[in-house]
Amino acid sequence: MKLRHLSLLAIPLLAGCANFRHLAADLKPFQNDYRISGVIENADDFKVPVRVSVVEWDRAANKIFSGDRLDLAAGGVFGFSVESPLNQHLAAFADSNRDGRWQAGEAVWMHDGAVTLGSDSRHEKVRGRLSTANRLPPELAQASREALAGRTVDEVIHHRGIRFSTGEVADLDDPRFAATRGADGLWTPATLAIQSGFGLYFLEHYDPSRIPVLFVHGAAGSPQDWRTAMEKIDRRRYQPWFYFYPSGGRLEYAAGALNEGVKLLHDRYGFKRLDVVAHSMGGLVSRRFVVKNAIEDGHGYIRNFITFSTPWDGHEAAAMGVKWAPTVVPSWYDMKQGSDYLDHLFDRRLKGKVNYHLFYSHHAKRSPIMPAENDGTVSVPSQLRPEAKADAVSVQGYDEDHVSILSARAPLLRAKQVLDATR
Repeated sequence: MKLRHLSLLAIPLLAGCANFRHLAADLKPFQNDYRISGVIENADDFKVPVRVSVVEWDRAANKIFSGDRLDLAAGGVFGFSVESPLNQHLAAFADSNRDGRWQAGEAVWMHDGAVTLGSDSRHEKVRGRLSTANRLPPELAQASREALAGRTVDEVIHHRGIRFSTGEVADLDDPRFAATRGADGLWTPATLAIQSGFGLYFLEHYDPSRIPVLFVHGAAGSPQDWRTAMEKIDRRRYQPWFYFYPSGGRLEYAAGALNEGVKLLHDRYGFKRLDVVAHSMGGLVSRRFVVKNAIEDGHGYIRNFITFSTPWDGHEAAAMGVKWAPTVVPSWYDMKQGSDYLDHLFDRRLKGKVNYHLFYSHHAKRSPIMPAENDGTVSVPSQLRPEAKADAVSVQGYDEDHVSILSARAPLLRAKQVLDATR
């Protein structure tokens, strides 16, 4: 873990050419794409695979030019990246006999007409509900058969659909959440999202008698960074959740997806309280999420927000990466000092609505690009940005480095005290 965060610090100087080649190959296919995201609201009611498809279907000619499909994860949220803004049609069905094809009697939904995409709307959101009363147009089935031409669906689809989990029960030791996957999320964010999916995960089934605590990792991080904290938490009172996301993507997108996922979980379970704990860049993502949720959307269930070693004023290495890297990791644009994302991060105050606690680390190491006061990865002045301190109800420093603070006794004990003191 220490080596991973050291490499993050020196990315613009030391990252190998292979990483930048992988990044360029990862991002290029999606640079001019349009995005469709949505939710099948009652997908979890069906105990069979729910499959959602997007097809570029010219209804007048009854011809399909391209298509994609994926099986929904818990919560029914999905996303697709499409090349053309025209004639994109969405459908989903519960595959009761698991044969991969919709048949009469299986619950189905189809979006009313083509999804509206264009220069003014490169991202469209949709919602739907499956019903056995719905039907798919017979001409669509005919066009699908002609497009397949005897091939399987997997042979013809683009494989650019993204599963977003909201409440999947997962094992922290699942290879999806390994440290290497965290690094993949930085250098190949699109590939990670497509291959592994991302979203909000539980360690056990939801328990209405226990308070959810949401853990958010940082750049190149993974949920396993929180293993010690999850082991120390009082599982009789709290239930750990974690957000796994591709940290190389834009932070606004990561924060927005997190907010939409939490709201879906609240609609489903109606929890009265949620506490949020974030590390490093995860604090930048989480603050934007908390502002969206508690201030802009007006929800009142987020009670505590705790950050460990967050670079509130950005990172020197991100600016170097934006200036010099042959291909720029998208999140670096937001992480560089003076970015639009950072400039507006404190436009809305949390104090009085959410209790924010700022933990910073200051076990310094010599660095050619950071001030002498640092934690080996992030500078102390960035962690102690004045606006962050002013919005905090408590500020606590620890003689730990950027990684050791996540497993050190004192900060974890203080976090426990913060959570336990809230009634």
